[in-house]
Amino acid sequence: MKRLTSLIVIALALFASCCPNNSTPQPAKVKYVFYMIGDGMGINQVIATEHYNKATGYGPERINFAYFPVRGFISTVSSSSLVTDSAAGGTALSTGVKTYNGAIGVDADEKPVSSLTDWAKASGFGTGVITSVGINHATPASFMAHTRSRRNYDDIALQYLDAPVDFAAGGGFITQKGIDRTAADYEHKADSAGITVLRGKEAFKGVESVKGRVLCLGNRLQSDLPYAIDREEGDVTLSDFVDAGIRYLEANYGDKGFFMMVEGGMIDYGGHGNDAASCFQELTDFAAAMDVVIAFKQKHPEETLIVVTADHETGGLMLGSGKYEMHPELLAFQKHSTPELTAIFRDTFFPEGKPYKAPSWNEVKAFFSRELGLWNKVEVPSKAEAQLRSVYDQTFGKGGNRNLGEANLYSVNSKLVYEAVICLDKAAGYNWSYTSHSGSPVGLYADGPASVLPAFWAIRDNAEIAPAIAQAAGYVRE
Repeated sequence: MKRLTSLIVIALALFASCCPNNSTPQPAKVKYVFYMIGDGMGINQVIATEHYNKATGYGPERINFAYFPVRGFISTVSSSSLVTDSAAGGTALSTGVKTYNGAIGVDADEKPVSSLTDWAKASGFGTGVITSVGINHATPASFMAHTRSRRNYDDIALQYLDAPVDFAAGGGFITQKGIDRTAADYEHKADSAGITVLRGKEAFKGVESVKGRVLCLGNRLQSDLPYAIDREEGDVTLSDFVDAGIRYLEANYGDKGFFMMVEGGMIDYGGHGNDAASCFQELTDFAAAMDVVIAFKQKHPEETLIVVTADHETGGLMLGSGKYEMHPELLAFQKHSTPELTAIFRDTFFPEGKPYKAPSWNEVKAFFSRELGLWNKVEVPSKAEAQLRSVYDQTFGKGGNRNLGEANLYSVNSKLVYEAVICLDKAAGYNWSYTSHSGSPVGLYADGPASVLPAFWAIRDNAEIAPAIAQAAGYVRE
């Protein structure tokens, strides 16, 4: 009892020391703000990634931001649903205003609302918006555009040209069906608007010397960066974007300060695909980008605020698959994302330009043994094998459809490949509820000056974060 009393006294003393009062001089407002958003990153995804890294050696056993001084959780409901999408979630995170699913930078009545980038820019700060997916995707769009639908990719891309964003980075531009414009067209428009467009790591090297707005893109001609699990030498990473963004903003706005939003967008893709290994590697990649931010904060400890959260959880990930045990080490046998494995599967069994011949069940088993470790290194229960065999029959049996697919929000994968990856995930102890978002709360993590942090202890909803950041940094809200 005496020990408990002592601990309570110490805790109260620490709390009191962190809270500002009338007799204590108030420190200056924070100068540098990093708003880190792991798209689809639920609390279970963070914990499971630590399991994965510890078991496989892929990355650090401790996910850095999970040990920040302030840790809590928030609700993510939108104005139209208890389960949000990335547009409504991103808008709440960027503006502090709740809106309906699908809306970008507008309220529930479709009226434009200002965001953190507006407030920061109007207050004289530099601004950056970074993502591992398309620059006109839902989350980055919420920080620079206003439109009634996230599917208005063309409108969002054009609005970016006049947005209050000094530094932007993403895989590329998403094109819109029915609109006769290519990704290259948007790049040309950016160039014509006086924005310096840089593609690939080599081009980023001199970014701090660029005057005027900058757009950094991935080295591949596609809207998203490649999955971390599929990455090849020379591919641009989220960390490369963050490093370039910091160098540019510090060189151009170091005296005043800057605001930077960083999205790990493909964590969400892994969740939609029910692909545990890909999801966990993406989250590790997000943490690696965080290392770059933490290194910056160590140089400016009293002037930097880092806030980390998610727009929602994706996939309804469960830790455990019925048994009181887990084997995350089994996921080490997976070397490709589900979309990439689908491409390999199709090239193997019905290569373009060659006569089609349906593979035997044993040939398919050999493929998944080689690519996922099933059967030869990972036990496949009879019920799971029966499920795989049933999908094989639907795919390659009489009257079957060799292109039988499993669709999610971002890809259409081979049904057989999808089921094989699910089989591996279950063997490792991970179960997915569905291929969409859940209404589960997500984590909120913060690190920064002690005078700022108490404002974040009381946050319980995603719409409360943007106003707290604005107050901490002294942004004038429009």
